[in-house]
Amino acid sequence: MKHTVIEFKSLDSTSTYIKNNYASLDDGSVVTCITQTSGRGRLGRHWVDDGKSLLFSFLLKGKKYSSLLDSISLLSGAAMELTLLDLGLSPLIKWPNDIYINDKKVCGILTEGISSSSLECIVVGIGLNLNNSSFEEGLNATSIYLETKKEFDKKAILFSFLSNLDKLLESEGKNPYSFSKIIAAHDYLKDKDIYLNYYGENKFLHCLGINSTGALLGKDEEGKLITVTSGEANVVTNLTRAI
Repeated sequence: MKHTVIEFKSLDSTSTYIKNNYASLDDGSVVTCITQTSGRGRLGRHWVDDGKSLLFSFLLKGKKYSSLLDSISLLSGAAMELTLLDLGLSPLIKWPNDIYINDKKVCGILTEGISSSSLECIVVGIGLNLNNSSFEEGLNATSIYLETKKEFDKKAILFSFLSNLDKLLESEGKNPYSFSKIIAAHDYLKDKDIYLNYYGENKFLHCLGINSTGALLGKDEEGKLITVTSGEANVVTNLTRAI
């Protein structure tokens, strides 16, 4: 896939820019900036930004990507997983859209689809803590710099990610959900007790892993097997159980 990279010093949000301009942008376009003033994470959370993170969004344009709408977040996570593995790190994917290193968040992914009568595009926004040397107190986060004591070139990491993304997208066309093998091999939640909102109900599960279609597999407190296709899962702590 051809990627046209559009760079800005500052934007409210790279994903918002693409959503507002996708009609005039090419499939595969990438928008990146140094700082975001209104970056968002999952569930509308504000993305903390000090100019040291790698912030970008990419566009998948056209209804040909309809089959990827439910899986593109994990596929993108697999591409970032491969990118960080190439740096000698040991990242793990926390279902459905985060990457952790040493029990701390290093990357977040947010996916949005735009449709009218059919899918018009998918916008994937990614924030990677790259050269950050510190974080706000109480924030469970780390960076590539803190893990390696080295600074990295943003463009080099971006192009490495795009190369891995293209390989996975090409493989997806031949063998759907082939990326799930990468996810399963680097699953942060597997064999942990977790809690999540399941059809409006908070449930405690023992995570069994991620299946071949990217769904979370778990066993509830009654021993019932549950397959979860969307939601947010967190590791159970003593405080969680008390609640």
